[in-house]
Amino acid sequence: MIQKTMGNPIKKKITVCVTVGAAVLILVLAVFLLNQTSPQNRDYGYAREVSKSEMALRQQVIGTAEAWLGTVKGSPEHHEIIDLYNAQEVLPVGYSVTYEDDWCATFVTAVALQNNLTDIIPPECGCQRQIALFESIGRWQEDETYVPLPGDVIYYAQKEAAIGDCTGWADHVGIVVGTSGKYIKVIEGNNKDAVRYRYIRKNSYHIRGYGLPNYAGKCE
Repeated sequence: MIQKTMGNPIKKKITVCVTVGAAVLILVLAVFLLNQTSPQNRDYGYAREVSKSEMALRQQVIGTAEAWLGTVKGSPEHHEIIDLYNAQEVLPVGYSVTYEDDWCATFVTAVALQNNLTDIIPPECGCQRQIALFESIGRWQEDETYVPLPGDVIYYAQKEAAIGDCTGWADHVGIVVGTSGKYIKVIEGNNKDAVRYRYIRKNSYHIRGYGLPNYAGKCE
């Protein structure tokens, strides 16, 4: 007579529990590592050293921009940004921005106005025209190897789809908050009709270049 040997049911239960437990542990670890490397969960800062006074001025600009974080188009805060721009004694190209216009460059200008820095951040409501103004004062940078500092002004050509150097028409702009590893953190007006953060890889093809306000010169 052949006798069948039955497995120990307790051992089977223990094996199943250990296997499930290990799988859960791996899943939790994977989620943890993903969160640690996610652009939103990084610490952003300076890629190189600047003087304390220059850092303070750069952080002042970022703080002004972040005070409007969450502002939505059509809100009183949005109207405040537009009204501040339109209150300039001399309007760039003689144009008053409306509440329905795109307002990313207007947002950057409003931040400059709040800090009395329009001599180093040229006021404009158009991205491409603002680039031309940075070029005119020798503060335009489009070297792909450049790593921005907090307070630099970053321009995009979002409609560009080719691979290579981005030379397209700039259609969006924001203010750099900081860098971390491969990422740049930016605060932008008119990002999906609101003031939001953007996380973008360094050397992304859509980066058109940078306006470099002379913060160091203001601190001399």
